[in-house]
Amino acid sequence: MGLIRPEDLALSIEDQFCNVGTWKLTLPSEHPLAEALRAPGAGLIITGPTDVLISGPVVTSEYAATPEDRRGSVNFDGVSDSVVLSDMLAWPEPSNGDVSTQKVGHDERTGPAETLMHQYVAANCGPLAPAARRRAGLTMGANAGRGPTLTKSARFPVLGELLTEIGAVAGLGFRVVQRGSVLVFETFEVADRTKEVRLDVVTGTLAGQRVSVSPPGVTRVIVAGQGEQEERTFVPVDSESSVTAEGVWGRRIERFVDQRNTNDRDELTQAGNEVLADSGDTSIAVQAVPVEDAASMEFGRDWGIGDRVAVIAGGQELAATVTGMVIKADEDGFRLGATLGDPTGFDPTALAAKRMQSTETRVSALERHAEGGGSDPVMSLMGAW
Repeated sequence: MGLIRPEDLALSIEDQFCNVGTWKLTLPSEHPLAEALRAPGAGLIITGPTDVLISGPVVTSEYAATPEDRRGSVNFDGVSDSVVLSDMLAWPEPSNGDVSTQKVGHDERTGPAETLMHQYVAANCGPLAPAARRRAGLTMGANAGRGPTLTKSARFPVLGELLTEIGAVAGLGFRVVQRGSVLVFETFEVADRTKEVRLDVVTGTLAGQRVSVSPPGVTRVIVAGQGEQEERTFVPVDSESSVTAEGVWGRRIERFVDQRNTNDRDELTQAGNEVLADSGDTSIAVQAVPVEDAASMEFGRDWGIGDRVAVIAGGQELAATVTGMVIKADEDGFRLGATLGDPTGFDPTALAAKRMQSTETRVSALERHAEGGGSDPVMSLMGAW
């Protein structure tokens, strides 16, 4: 409907890898687009150097005036369009729009990881969903069938959490973004840019950094399938990286995963691999502020959210995935901060929230299965400035 010019911007964006981002915008009440943004369903499309950075709807607007600013201003809070994936559940029989007559216990699918992600979205809120559950204007992006062949069962998990579990073991990310007049569900491969993107304060590619290194959250997973007591199926799961981290830190860290919705050993193993993909290696958390004139490593062009980059800290080279970013634009110009790895190494509040979300997810999984249900691990990625 219109363009907000740079001189009018008072904007902050916080986006997160495979999660829902947020944005805040302040406009003078007399701005020609202020009234349009207050209409239900209005939102922003925020573009970067080469592509759309984030898009999404307004969730709240607030008018404020003071004696110094008698005309007042309007503060807008919004979320990214990926919120549709946190709004929706993955039903056992998504083609049946009546939840009271679901004829199967789980929506079980087998295929390449990227294909599964597209199938679950298309069936639950995309073009293949029943009219009542279909998200208007949501289309499916390109599906290259990337990732290993997996088997996944869904019984009312949050759709975004289901996609995160699949993507974690396949090195895939996802988002929903507005292109033109439609929303597009997009998947992309985590790109290894550690050879070309090397961030270092000493060499002048970073204006500042904080780095935290900590032990893995788990090195051995015991996944429990169906059965009771000694008749229950147990599958031990580890990985090369988790065993290596175990030796480095001198700690064997075990975790029990309740997955009694299935007795398929491949699916049980996959559940263990999802936990290890989240917490099965040395945890590296980095907060980085790129320098303004790093022309050879420009954020949004040469690297971005979901990429794996190298950070030099204390003479040691570390590799981590870019899990979040914050951009602020106001009268002082544009400023960028990035989070690499797991930021809970810096923020006790984020760590508590992550643990609470994991607990709630496990309890919810048990509630979904009256016969005893399974619990799927969830990777929670929270961006931080």
